[in-house]
Amino acid sequence: MKRFFATTCAVALLGLTTPLQAATPADTLVIVREISSISDWDPAVSQILDVQEINQDIYDRLVGFDRRSAEKLIPMLAESYEVSEDGSTITFRMREGVKFHSGNPVTAADAVFSLRRLLLLGREPSSSMRQLGYTPENIDANLTAPDEMTFVMTLPEKLAPSLVITMMSSASFSIVDSKLLMENEKDGDFGSAWLSDRASGGMSAGSGPFMIQTYRPQEMVMLSRFDDYWQFKPSMARVIFRHVPEAGTQRLLLEKGDADVAFNLTSNDAADLDKLDNVKVEYFPSRKILYFGFNVLNKPFDNPKVIQAMRYLIDYQGLADTIMKDIGTVHQTFIPSGWLGALEETPFHLDVAKAKELLAEAGYPDGFEFAFTAYNRKPEMDLATSFQATAAEAGITVNVVNAPVSQTIPLYREQKLEALQLSYSGGYADPHATTSKFAYNPGAVPGADKTKPWPSELTWRLGWYPEEMSVKTLAASKELDLEKRKAMYEELQREQWEQGPFIHMFQTTQALGLAENVDGYLYGSRGADVSFAAVTKE
Repeated sequence: MKRFFATTCAVALLGLTTPLQAATPADTLVIVREISSISDWDPAVSQILDVQEINQDIYDRLVGFDRRSAEKLIPMLAESYEVSEDGSTITFRMREGVKFHSGNPVTAADAVFSLRRLLLLGREPSSSMRQLGYTPENIDANLTAPDEMTFVMTLPEKLAPSLVITMMSSASFSIVDSKLLMENEKDGDFGSAWLSDRASGGMSAGSGPFMIQTYRPQEMVMLSRFDDYWQFKPSMARVIFRHVPEAGTQRLLLEKGDADVAFNLTSNDAADLDKLDNVKVEYFPSRKILYFGFNVLNKPFDNPKVIQAMRYLIDYQGLADTIMKDIGTVHQTFIPSGWLGALEETPFHLDVAKAKELLAEAGYPDGFEFAFTAYNRKPEMDLATSFQATAAEAGITVNVVNAPVSQTIPLYREQKLEALQLSYSGGYADPHATTSKFAYNPGAVPGADKTKPWPSELTWRLGWYPEEMSVKTLAASKELDLEKRKAMYEELQREQWEQGPFIHMFQTTQALGLAENVDGYLYGSRGADVSFAAVTKE
C-alpha cells in the first residue's frame, strides 16, 4: 500500500464558501466519485458496482464482513447458522434486538421475504437464486420461518455449503424491511419501484449503519447515520457522494480541500498527488476485471478466429506501463487473482501480424468496420482509444461510441451492441461468481428453451451459447473436493480463451485519494468487504 500526502478539505458540498485549507465538518465524509451509472437503488434490481458499494452500508445481510476489519465472513443479521450433515439445509438463528431504519424489528420473516423477492422480481441479481436451484415453483417450500427468529433455507441443488454462504454475503442478498416495502407495493412489485427511486427521499428499507437522506440523480447522494445500528455507532453523521465525472476535477477538489475522498483517480492523478504534502493515496487490490465483449450474433464476430484476432490487437504491456500504471495489472481471465482457480498466465500480447493472419483465415484480409461502445470515463475511454489505434494497423476501423453505463446497459441487455468495453466485479469471493457470468448461459444447458431471453446473463447478451462450458460450470459449483474444483475452473478459463466472445485485460487496483486525517475506509477484493462506516477523522 502506497501513501502520498496533500491538503485537507472544505464544505463546498454544503453550499458554503470557505478558505483554501478549511476542513469539511468533523462528522461529515465528502466523497467525489463518478456515479452516473446509478439508476436503481433496490439491491434486488441493481448490479451496478456504484450502487452495490453504497448499499453495503445501507443494508445488512445474514452473513458478511465486520465493517471495521473484514478479516473473515461472520454471522451478521444471523447470530449463528448451522449446516446440516448432508449440506442440504442451512438454519439461521436471527440476531435479537436488531431494527430496520423504520423501527420495525428484523425477523426471520424478513429473511424469507427478501430472498423470495430477490428471485421473483427476476432482475439481474435473481440469477444468484437460480444458481442455487430456486424457481418460482419451489421457492415457498424451501424458504421457511418456523418461528420469528429462525430462518431455514433448504437447497434444491447439491452445492458446496461454503459457496452458498459466500454467495449470501453479496449485496443482492440484502435483507429488506418487508413491512415497509409491502406498504409501498404497487402492482405486485414488492415495493421495488418505491425502493429504486430514492429521489423522493423516502425512508430506507435497510438496517445498516447509514440510510439515504437525499438523492439527486447525476448530482449527489447524502446518507445519514442510523444511530440505532446494532453493531457500532459510526463516527460520521453524514456521508456525501458528489457526482464528479472527471478524474482530474476530483483530484483538484481534494487538493483544494473540497473533498475528503477522491475515488476515480487515474495513474497521472495519483502521481500528481505524490507531489503534495497533506493527502495520502492508498491502493487496494480490487476484484474488478476490465473486459471487451463481441456480439456473436453479428458478423464478423460469429467467427471465433476474428475474436482471436482481437486478442492480439490490444497493447496489454504498453497500457500497463502508462494508462494502467499503479491502477491495474494485466489479467487475461475472468477469475480475479487470488481467488480459487484463477490463472495467472498471460498468453496474449500485441501482435498485429498474428492478428492479420487470423483475419485472413477468417475471410477478412482487408479488415472491417464496427461500432465499439465504451464507458465515458477514464481509464475506460483511454483503453478504447488505444484499441482503436492498434486495430487500425490491421485494417480494422473501430468507431468508438463513448456512453455512460446507464445508457449502455439497456442496449447490452437487448443484444443491441456490436461490441463493448465494460467491467465486471464478482459480488462474492468464489470463482462461481464470475464463471457463472462468462462461461455459463442457462439457455445453453441440455433441455433448455433456447428461444427464452436471459437478459441478466452476459453470455446471452452477446448471443453466445456454450453448451459444454455451461454444463461444466454447473458441475464445478457442486464439486466438494477443493483440488478437483480448482482444476475445473482452470479448464474453463482456458476454454474461454479459445472460444469465448470476451477478452479480459486488466484486474484493477482501487486508488483512493484521502485527506490525511481520514482513516478506516475499507476497500477489499471479496465483494462484501467494502465500507466507509468505520471512517474516522483525526
